[in-house]
Amino acid sequence: MVRNQITAIKKNMGIWLIPGLLALGLILLSGCGGEKNNPATVEQQPGSSQSAGNTAGEPAPASTPPEAPAAAQSQLAREQADKDRKDTTPVPGEVTPVPQSAPAAPPQDDPPKKEPADGAVRAEEKTYSFKAGDYFPPFSLSGLNGNTCSSEGLFTANKVTLVNFWATFCGPCIREMPDLEQLQQQYAGQGLGVVGIVLDSQKAETARSMAAKLGTTYPHLLDDGRFAPYFYAVPQTFLVDREGKTLGIATGARTLEQFTQMLQPHL
Repeated sequence: MVRNQITAIKKNMGIWLIPGLLALGLILLSGCGGEKNNPATVEQQPGSSQSAGNTAGEPAPASTPPEAPAAAQSQLAREQADKDRKDTTPVPGEVTPVPQSAPAAPPQDDPPKKEPADGAVRAEEKTYSFKAGDYFPPFSLSGLNGNTCSSEGLFTANKVTLVNFWATFCGPCIREMPDLEQLQQQYAGQGLGVVGIVLDSQKAETARSMAAKLGTTYPHLLDDGRFAPYFYAVPQTFLVDREGKTLGIATGARTLEQFTQMLQPHL
């Protein structure tokens, strides 16, 4: 009896053991294959080729365009610098800023003249400004020597006149004044006149002392307030013909050679 029971148990175990082993093997095979073939189950590891923080299904951020090579950047910088130099009139020497309290109004033209009589020739309409090609704004100013000088008398007395604006606090102005004096001495016989206009006229005594120390013989006039609001840097020099028309402008200190090149075509 016992032997029959044992035989029955062994027979039942054999029946269930083989299917069970087969099922276990299939489970193991499906589990391993699933992990290899399903990318969704793979966790992002640090240092992987995917961007950190991206989840499955989200698009990767657009890549930043590569910067231009250093050589190209250097070439672009040189081209920009060349363009800036072409767009800017070269100013040799230095300039000194002039303090400004308020923007200046445009220079005023002469009072309107009466209409000419019938048959008379109409006078030329003049535009006064500080631009080349326009007429220099008229003035009548007191000099460091106490005399009064008018633009009309000054310009008509010379073929061309250098009108040099300067200030007592301007180092470049002081440095170019000996060259202006030399020009006056050298070209006076050819029709050149030179005049200085002191923008900081409240420093008249200082200006008089500087002009004497530098040995300048050309006249220096004291601005009465009509010019200072228009100038933001000095020195500035205007070349004006006997009609009062501005032929050229020099902003910043010039050398004797540069002033000569500016003058000679008009003498």
